[in-house]
Amino acid sequence: MIRSMCKALTVAAGLAVVASVAMAGVPDPTKSSTDGTYALGNARGGLVIAGAPMPVAVTNGYTVTVRDVSNLPLPGVSVSFNYPSGTLRTHATQQFGQTSSCGSNTTTQVTDGSGVATIIPAVVGDNNAGSQTQVRANGVLLTSITVRSFDLVCEGAQPGKVTGFDFNRFRQHFLAGQPFTQQPGADFNNSSNPQVVDGFDFNAFRQEFLCGTAGQAPAPCTQTQCSPCP
Repeated sequence: MIRSMCKALTVAAGLAVVASVAMAGVPDPTKSSTDGTYALGNARGGLVIAGAPMPVAVTNGYTVTVRDVSNLPLPGVSVSFNYPSGTLRTHATQQFGQTSSCGSNTTTQVTDGSGVATIIPAVVGDNNAGSQTQVRANGVLLTSITVRSFDLVCEGAQPGKVTGFDFNRFRQHFLAGQPFTQQPGADFNNSSNPQVVDGFDFNAFRQEFLCGTAGQAPAPCTQTQCSPCP
């Protein structure tokens, strides 16, 4: 009886070791860390200029540290923003070594030797519904977040850029009595209690709209859009 129990315990311990080894090198959401619940993109896929009081994570890009079950950092892992269909759309080209897929509607960055990846997305869409973007590491869901973009309007085959069409849409968020009055798609600094579109958001939008001019968001100001629009 005792021998049987010892054998059973030995087998169980062996299986536990095998399971632990099998999970090593696989992203673990409980050990990995992310930059919170909000990220902000633009047409150019560049760092956001701090024209409004914003979280540091927004202006510095959205950083993810990927670790396995043993808390070891995982280099070479593909970290992606998986955008909600019909709300946000990745641009086909990106900056900073990021890649994208029009087919899967994702923006992806690969972790460095410390298991760290920072996503600074070129993305378009007016996310008023609060639709969630999935943050995945090698396909493993780490978290879901809200993403918004200064590039509010997808303009078909045209290059992705903050243009007069986006300015008009922002106006419809900002002014009273408009189709999108105070809806959160243009609340770029993610204010709360209540969530409003205000002068801080206008100042931030202005810097993207005037991209490439002195003191405003730096060039390149465009990326190639995917088709079709969201």
